[in-house]
Amino acid sequence: MLVCGLWTAIVKALFAEFLATGLYVFFGVGSVLRWPSALPSILQVAITFNLAAAMAVQITWKASGARVNPAVTLAYLIGSHISLPRAVAYVAAQLAGAVAGAALLYRVTPGDIRGTLGINVVGAGPFTGTFLRKEVPIPFLGQKKPSPDPDPQLNWDPQKAVE
Repeated sequence: MLVCGLWTAIVKALFAEFLATGLYVFFGVGSVLRWPSALPSILQVAITFNLAAAMAVQITWKASGARVNPAVTLAYLIGSHISLPRAVAYVAAQLAGAVAGAALLYRVTPGDIRGTLGINVVGAGPFTGTFLRKEVPIPFLGQKKPSPDPDPQLNWDPQKAVE
């Protein structure tokens, strides 16, 4: 009986992760589609993504811990909050849910609206060079080079201490 209850809890948790990630992708990506009658604003997209995230967390909170995102699951694994087999199962369920959500959105969206299905792309045009020149180096701007010997106490040599 214990094995049956454990199996039920595992299947429930995996289905919750699958469903929540699928709904998050469906509503989140669906919010950025460019409908000709009502183009979404940045505020509308942000509100939709946040409501979808809140919905996904509410669905999975009790069943699986509300990870919903493979990056969050990886962080829990690195922090030793979940085991490796559970993390692998959650990531597989989340990826399958994301694919199912995107496939459902692709199926219900008309072809002329679908376009790239909300994928961010760098378009060819006069701003491509600006993107490469300004956006790519940004992560490296805040990093400093370490000084050769910032503090002699930190570079303690045990051989010199014996002498």
